[in-house]
Amino acid sequence: MKPKISANSEIAQAQKVIFEMMKWEYKVVPIKTRIHSASFEGGNKPVLEDVQSDLNSFGKEGWELVSVQDISLQDGRRFTVAYLKRQRGTE
Repeated sequence: MKPKISANSEIAQAQKVIFEMMKWEYKVVPIKTRIHSASFEGGNKPVLEDVQSDLNSFGKEGWELVSVQDISLQDGRRFTVAYLKRQRGTE
C-alpha cells in the first residue's frame, strides 16, 4: 500500500527544488549621499540626495536591496555601501 502524500508536503518539496535551483548574482555599490552637518541642527533630518532614485533604477533592473553598511575609514571619511542581489539570468 502506497503512503498518501499530503498536498502541503508536495508543495514544500516543490519549493525546496525551486530554491535549490535558484542562482543569485550580487552587486555592491556605494550609495551617493550628501549628508550636510547643518541639517542635524534644530532636530532636522539629514538631507539624502538621489538615494531613492538610484535604488529605484536598480529595482527596475531586477536588483533587490539586501542590506546597507556604513563604512568609516581611518582618515575620517564615511560612506554607505548597498548590497543588492537578483536572480541570475534576469539582466
